[in-house]
Amino acid sequence: MRGIKTLWALAAASVLAGCAGIAGTGAGKQMAGYENPVNIIDTQRLHQMDRTMVQDLALIGYVEDIRKRLEQAHGKPCDCVVLVDSFGGYEAYSLSHKTLVLSAGLLAQAESEDEVAAILAHEMGHAYEGDNIKGFLQDASLYMAKAGGFALGQGGYTMMLGEYVDDAAKGLIYRQWNTGQESEADLFAMNLLAKAGYSIDGLKMAIRRLSEYGAQVNAARPATAGECVKSEGRKTSLNLKACSKQLTGVEQSIYQDRDERLKAIVVAARQLDPEDRRRRAGPRPPTFASIDYLFSMNSLVSNNAATLKRNLARLERRPIPSTLAGNVAVSNKLAAAYAMTGNKAKAAAYLTQSFESRPRTAWTFNALYKQVDRRGDAREVEKVIQEAHEEVGLMPALLPVEGYLAERHKLFTAHLFSMSRCLMTMVDDQKTLNLCDQFSKQAQSGRLADW
Repeated sequence: MRGIKTLWALAAASVLAGCAGIAGTGAGKQMAGYENPVNIIDTQRLHQMDRTMVQDLALIGYVEDIRKRLEQAHGKPCDCVVLVDSFGGYEAYSLSHKTLVLSAGLLAQAESEDEVAAILAHEMGHAYEGDNIKGFLQDASLYMAKAGGFALGQGGYTMMLGEYVDDAAKGLIYRQWNTGQESEADLFAMNLLAKAGYSIDGLKMAIRRLSEYGAQVNAARPATAGECVKSEGRKTSLNLKACSKQLTGVEQSIYQDRDERLKAIVVAARQLDPEDRRRRAGPRPPTFASIDYLFSMNSLVSNNAATLKRNLARLERRPIPSTLAGNVAVSNKLAAAYAMTGNKAKAAAYLTQSFESRPRTAWTFNALYKQVDRRGDAREVEKVIQEAHEEVGLMPALLPVEGYLAERHKLFTAHLFSMSRCLMTMVDDQKTLNLCDQFSKQAQSGRLADW
């Protein structure tokens, strides 16, 4: 028993030391075009989602100017930055109260600057109210409850409930804000738009477009886990997994009802001055080559090989804008598309381009890990693992592979660190723990693992 406690203490100390090292990079980094420092941990989270920052200075200046105009109207600094990510869908979200994100697809489809300002004002409402911090504290409390249960010797009980407790965490992520917070952010945005001289029509259009996008996302979702309570004659069975998903709302839409949101705006707008209510939206946002190109890459979302080949040929006739030079999101997508069409040479060329770009995403490192494993150079393996931790952070999805690489290539410190992190997953992530075990066995056998 003492040996287990010692191992657990060693594991915890190792992970905490590692987390402290990573957390130290999160204070913020000054980047070209941004008035405030960019939080590095937030950009790591972006890369974990296989998205990148669009580092187009003209674009950054445009969205930052909107933020400043809204801040000035509010009378209090947000102390945040507005990033534009590489995603082609119509999305906006907050990585923290310091980092607000607009998608390339949103800027490509917005019909007016008022619409962009409305989305941004909504996200700023969450930041000003500290909604991100509240969500983080909920997640942290949930984790500490599970970790505390393990430390007190109730590990079996906690792990048994782990999958269902995890649904609660996912519910907080997928429905990041509750209905009250969303409604408050809408009303905050409406009043701030009026103060800043924007039209509230932009907010109405944004709500309609988000609703359309949400309907498409929901239609593409897989079926639910099943019925919570199922009756067959006199026999009644309970599906705990389905119940947990229903109770936590993990599978419910993150998009609120369009008509309810619009109705609330119309009612609240009666309190505005008539001039503010009647103000019409201005012209479309300026055109940016980076946004136009990223939006055109939506044509690569296809399961039909013939269609994909035609769309690839059409896209390749367009030069990649200089503002996207070295952007790994572009080379990742092109590599994946060519691989799907069977063009191995082009896929390999773009994949190499991704490997040499900075910063890289989780998808890139997943492929790079396989390459360095087969080369067999331990120093190169160690270097790539360190670079992954810097660029995407400590990511559970990559952990089993990192543990395998460290053990197979006899990297003692990296092996101890990955083993410690794997042990920590006993608290709430049996799937990752099992994968760690499977990959460890392959490393010990001397066989090349595949993933």
